[in-house]
Amino acid sequence: MSAPAKPGKAQDDQGDKEQRNARKIAWISGILTFAGTLITAGSAVAVAVITSPDAVRDVVGDRIAVTHTATATATVTATVTVSPPAPSPQVSATDVATGASAATSLTRRDAVDVEGCGPPGGFTNDWLDRSVALAGSDEQFNAITCRVEKPGAVTGYIDYVVPQSATTFTAKVGIDRASPNTSARVRFSVVDLADNVLAQQVATYTNAASITARVSGVPRIRLKMTVVKSSGVSGSNFFRSAWINPAFS
Repeated sequence: MSAPAKPGKAQDDQGDKEQRNARKIAWISGILTFAGTLITAGSAVAVAVITSPDAVRDVVGDRIAVTHTATATATVTATVTVSPPAPSPQVSATDVATGASAATSLTRRDAVDVEGCGPPGGFTNDWLDRSVALAGSDEQFNAITCRVEKPGAVTGYIDYVVPQSATTFTAKVGIDRASPNTSARVRFSVVDLADNVLAQQVATYTNAASITARVSGVPRIRLKMTVVKSSGVSGSNFFRSAWINPAFS
């Protein structure tokens, strides 16, 4: 028969087991406490970044990136990454001032047919987009111009298709202030395809005129220029007739 276990030995084994369990519990508790401390610290950093980003940046310098949003992700390294908000649509100041239906000035390239300025059957000069000024003013205007450098009954025209929604054609007419010749008297006419006059004005170097034509139901218009009177016109002593800011509305 084997000898019975000694009471002292059993008690020692039980004591060792309890000590080991106690150490495990203490080790686990320490880890949990440390983790809780890190989480608390990270949360505090996130709150600080959201509420006082400039102060946080002053303390930690370039090791933290801060943008102004209400969402932040904090890690144990105290780095915060914030997604920028989506940009809001921008409104053009020009759109606000003029509106989407504002009239746009016509240009030479918008024309569907052209006859340059010149005597019947003779050499003509084409119409060109050009900035002009009128006598008595330094203000510059967008214009479609034609250089007249021949004497006599010089004519010319430029045609435009009328937009379906348009009801009115408007322009100012005159002679470019930069013209060497100041003697001309020019008739500006708006006509339809049957040559019916829709509007007409006469302008000189010193007197520009405004012209308005009703174009509802008119598919196409012709802007005509006819020299009524001039003196001493030549290649060096020319003048420029001008349709200034022509537009449909």
